[in-house]
Amino acid sequence: MPAVPAVAGALDLQPGQPVVGLDFDGVLNIVPRSALPPGFALHVVELDRANWPRHPYIRPLPPGDEPVPHGIVVNPAHGAMVRAWLAAGAAVVWATTWERAVLRNAALCDLPALPVLELSRVLPVEALPTRTADWKVQALQTAFPGHPLAWVDDFGADRRGESTHGDPPAPWLVVAPDETVGLTAGEADTVLAFVQRHRLA
Repeated sequence: MPAVPAVAGALDLQPGQPVVGLDFDGVLNIVPRSALPPGFALHVVELDRANWPRHPYIRPLPPGDEPVPHGIVVNPAHGAMVRAWLAAGAAVVWATTWERAVLRNAALCDLPALPVLELSRVLPVEALPTRTADWKVQALQTAFPGHPLAWVDDFGADRRGESTHGDPPAPWLVVAPDETVGLTAGEADTVLAFVQRHRLA
C-alpha cells in the first residue's frame, strides 16, 4: 500500500487496519496534582529545535540556538500498553502537537519507534479550526479514511466513546485520559478491545 501522506517514519498500513492516534501531553506526559504518582518520574529534556513544529497549536521556541530545557513527567509502564495495541494488529502513530519533536521523549516512556502524523501537513493553514481537538480529529480522519480509528488524547473529553464517521462509515473511538493521571490500564484495555474487534482477519 502506498505511504500515507504527512506521516514521518515507517508505516506499513494495510487497507482497513485499525489506527491508533496517540497524543503525548496529558496522556503520557502528565501534570500531577501534587506528588508524582507511582511509576512516574520527572525528566528534564532538551527540546528538539531542528524538528520543532510551526503551527498555531504549540508555543514557538525562543529565538536563538541555545538549548531549551523542558520538564516532562512520564511512566515507562506505558510502553507495554502501546506494544499490546501493536501486537493486536493496530498501526499506532503519534498524533501530537509536538509532531516529530516528540521522538526524543519516546525512550523515556519505553515506547517502540512509532511513525508521526505531521498534523500541520494534513490541513492547510487557512483551514485550521479554532480548537486543537477539532484540528487533530480532522487530520486523523483525513489521513486515514476508511480505517477504524482510536484517538487517545486528553483533549477528546467531549467526544469520548464510540461512533462512526466517514462515508462509508468507519468505527471511531475516543479515549480521553485525565491529564493529571495519564493513560490508565483500563483506558488502554478499551483501546485494545477496539483494535481486537476491528483488526484484519
